[in-house]
Amino acid sequence: MNQIPSLQTLPRASALLCLEVERFCLRQLALQKGASLVLAVSGGADSTALALVLSLLAPRLDLRLSALSVNHGLRPEAHADAAHAHAVCQALGMHCTLRTVDVKGFAASRHMGEEEAGRALRYALLEEERKSRNAHFIALGHHRQDLSEDIFLRLVRGAGWPSLGGMPARDDARCLLRPLLTCDPDDLRQLLRHCGLGWCEDASNQSMDYRRNRLRLQVLPLLRAENPALDRTLGHMWQLANLDREYWEKTLGDALAAHPWQETTTERQDGLPSLATLTLPRALLRPLHPAARLRLYMRALQHLRSGSKAISTTDAPAPPQSTSAQARSSTLLALDEALTQGRGNTRFQLPGGIEAHLKGGSVSFIRAL
Repeated sequence: MNQIPSLQTLPRASALLCLEVERFCLRQLALQKGASLVLAVSGGADSTALALVLSLLAPRLDLRLSALSVNHGLRPEAHADAAHAHAVCQALGMHCTLRTVDVKGFAASRHMGEEEAGRALRYALLEEERKSRNAHFIALGHHRQDLSEDIFLRLVRGAGWPSLGGMPARDDARCLLRPLLTCDPDDLRQLLRHCGLGWCEDASNQSMDYRRNRLRLQVLPLLRAENPALDRTLGHMWQLANLDREYWEKTLGDALAAHPWQETTTERQDGLPSLATLTLPRALLRPLHPAARLRLYMRALQHLRSGSKAISTTDAPAPPQSTSAQARSSTLLALDEALTQGRGNTRFQLPGGIEAHLKGGSVSFIRAL
């Protein structure tokens, strides 16, 4: 590989791209200088650009960078892709750990699709690597067009607002950062060409077996023909969704501070699993607008799921996300209508084995542990 240019010797457009990523890291991601990051590097153009841009910014931000490349073993060229990812990281002066996983075997044993299984294993290994290197975050190479795809995937799955705005740039629950989320992929590829860094093309990205590919290759080109600024427009929607998300988090936080929910665990006999119950009291729910109550239900469900030993992608197959999300939305709407009408002693079944009980103006969500 050619010697990598410095930020100061890049063409103006490429240098401005890197500086824009720097501003995004400092302002949107609130990334602290001196942070340690594990980069997900597959050898593709996006992750190669991630490694290059962050390595160029590392002296300015005092970043400590390392990488992980996961060989899923699904394609004949997978070993070559991993070797290329390792070589790129070496050229950038970055340590790169190589891991190999049996995605097909894992998917078959868990009755999951290979795409879902590969994602679950990849994220598990990234988190393992982050902990082993005592890093603060995992950095992913998603860019602006990935954000557009994610928004439409969420729409198809039945997501509500503000989640419909797309993937977060910073996910503290999973220690994830997406520094390139507002970057155009063509600009990233131009930077790679100037620096003499090649990348690997994943043939599976052309397969129509995957919903994301069908959206990318068939649906989004038609929409961009109607609106050439589609990705920029969706980026603005993403910004609005983030502002709304911050507002609702504060609003619900204030409501819960005044009237906290109650959590209990009930042990059962005869070897039956314990029950975790989260109750939203009447005093909390009564003064809230329906929009706030629906978001509060979602927060309760997420909290209940995050604390349950039974919810792991590696433990059991998840239901199809579109069916699950749509069923959950319709059930929560029905639950809130029953609450508004003052109906009592009513039960609702939610995806994931969760039951909602409505009694005396309070709502309890129950799940087996």
